[in-house]
Amino acid sequence: MAFIFSTNKLPELESYTLGQRQQILTLAAAKLTAPEKFVLNILKLIMLVPPFIFMAQLEGLLFVVSLFSFLAVYFILLRPVSLIFTRKYLSVAIKQFNKLA
Repeated sequence: MAFIFSTNKLPELESYTLGQRQQILTLAAAKLTAPEKFVLNILKLIMLVPPFIFMAQLEGLLFVVSLFSFLAVYFILLRPVSLIFTRKYLSVAIKQFNKLA
């Protein structure tokens, strides 16, 4: 399984514009079950807590540089994980989007 970092790399969403892809992903995220949302939020916490515990011991410029580094890595890792969870609901979300449009 390859990590997908962008929505335009998803074959299901290739024919849609960026705004439409975001709307479809929002619809797909709304379809996540409670256990899936729980697991996704736990993964986010696992990715956030250790770096912030480390940064709590830093001071000054090193803290600022570390903060921006960790946030960049977080968003780079979070996007593929979120897409993995929402991908199985894309077909239903696309159908719902096409009905609304």
